[in-house]
Amino acid sequence: MINFVTTRSHGYTVRHLVRQLGNACHWSYERLFRQKSLRSGTWVFTDHERLSSFEIALAAKVANRLQRGGARILNHPAHVLGRHDLLKALNAAGINHFSAWRCESGPRPNTFPVFIRNEFDHLSADLELIADQPALDAQLSRMKEDGIPLAGKLVIEYAGQEVSPGVWQRFATYRVGHRLIAHHNAVDFRWAAKDVKDTQRLVAHPMFSAFLENERRFVEGNLYEDVLRRAFDLAGIDYGRADFSLVDGRPQIFEINTNPAHGSHAVIYRETHPQRADTQRLSEDRLYAALRAVNSAAGNRIALDDPALVPQQAFRRLFTGLKRA
Repeated sequence: MINFVTTRSHGYTVRHLVRQLGNACHWSYERLFRQKSLRSGTWVFTDHERLSSFEIALAAKVANRLQRGGARILNHPAHVLGRHDLLKALNAAGINHFSAWRCESGPRPNTFPVFIRNEFDHLSADLELIADQPALDAQLSRMKEDGIPLAGKLVIEYAGQEVSPGVWQRFATYRVGHRLIAHHNAVDFRWAAKDVKDTQRLVAHPMFSAFLENERRFVEGNLYEDVLRRAFDLAGIDYGRADFSLVDGRPQIFEINTNPAHGSHAVIYRETHPQRADTQRLSEDRLYAALRAVNSAAGNRIALDDPALVPQQAFRRLFTGLKRA
């Protein structure tokens, strides 16, 4: 049994994954922290950036008890780096050419442009590039004047490169246990590339066939596996998706998402462009094969009797009862 643990409000990301795997289950941290015991099996901890430091400590104690009881743990909460520390580590290791600073630290980036994003989510729709240091200082001052906390926000150097004038790309590679799976290559008309919204414009682009071929070669060849494995190892992440671009042919990793959204296969294969369908089937087949390979049987019950967990179990059970009353 594979158990995916997410924050309560972000369980939708694994809904289709759990259904399509079959031998899988979803838990919220809120529910997890109420349990006095759990069955062994494979436990995948996600959403670390959305947890408080206190919740991370509790999750680590649960993971410790499960691991000692014979369960397999992916993304141990005590090992996973946050976004700021990961970007710093990737830069120090020579993998990324860009770096990041916390907004409240008086950031002075090495290169511009830069952008500001939250450390605790994966939103990118409203990102704007900031041209130079005076513009960055002014933006941070406006945020404080407007009552926007600087805590939890990062200044990140831009690291992108057009694949065609006005066109950017984002690669995505999963890790599941020891396996890495090159999954897809999104092409977009925005520098913060996601899945393109104007599909007709993309299909009409003179390089559309080249974009498809690039994705096919990426997926079939599982390209950039070595450097991405180093990145996942640095991050302490056993399950997740690395999002990255190429700059002068070298991967530049934006983030590793421990709770990436998974779609319904029926919808994916129906809505994917016909010339892209075989590539998507191959990447999904490899991903699900890797997930089934880390599956382990739900066996004995393991007591969650850490002294820090016991009062939380009682309090949260009482609180849940009061809410239902």
